[in-house]
Amino acid sequence: MAPKQQRVLAIDTDTAFLTAVRRMVESRSCVVDCARTAAQAQAYIARHHYNLVLADLALPEMDAATLCERLAEAVVKGTRILFLAAEPPSAETRAYLEKNHLSYLDKPVHLRRFLDKLDDLLLGSYEETEEVQGIEETKEE
Repeated sequence: MAPKQQRVLAIDTDTAFLTAVRRMVESRSCVVDCARTAAQAQAYIARHHYNLVLADLALPEMDAATLCERLAEAVVKGTRILFLAAEPPSAETRAYLEKNHLSYLDKPVHLRRFLDKLDDLLLGSYEETEEVQGIEETKEE
């Protein structure tokens, strides 16, 4: 029996960025759904289980904490979340990310770094344990 294809949800208001993310993630043989709003994302989550959610850290209609709370209601344990940040997060947002062991990458995202992170998250090189992973901030040089 072939392994089940992994499913990824990408949430960003930038259509061009979503197209690029779709291509990169599909190159890893994943099914990708793209949402431009948090409401669209919630509709997708109600219908599908996602292995990974990639989300813009600054969605216009809600902050990271609100998005995570809404995702948590429907997301199955083990779903990973990776935020992408066009601007440095506020101290409050950083504290939230740190407290909840969530990571983010700065935009523009370096292709190799993004693909490495994607592989780590999808291929399970991060052990699913109670161990604290901590926040990971990646500054592009």
